[in-house]
Amino acid sequence: MANEAVIITLLGNQGDPVEYTVAAGTAIPKGSIMEFSSSPQTVVISTADGKFFAGIAATEKTATDGVVKMACLTHCVAELKYSASGTLGQPQKISGVNTIADADSDTITTATEVVGIGLETATTGTGAVLINR
Repeated sequence: MANEAVIITLLGNQGDPVEYTVAAGTAIPKGSIMEFSSSPQTVVISTADGKFFAGIAATEKTATDGVVKMACLTHCVAELKYSASGTLGQPQKISGVNTIADADSDTITTATEVVGIGLETATTGTGAVLINR
């Protein structure tokens, strides 16, 4: 995979990890941006705009390890990859596979798309984001 998050600082209780269900035969690199895929509490690697953010994969998972539970970090500062420009102080959302962009919706329904708040102005490179799920 590519564009995984790089954790700069863990906040709260060591990043406030939350355990979610993942598919046993799926490989998930450490630092992947995770989105909700189904109920109950099942996550996958981010795929596209309009998905709901769950956290950042705290560890690596291989396709053959049999693991079906994974911790995701929900409170940290991380360096994330932008697919489009990011604005200092603005909410950032999932925009693709392990990428983010400025959030462009302001409804209650789309509020959970937000990954975090941009801590710097970014282009299509990387930028620091405050994640507080």
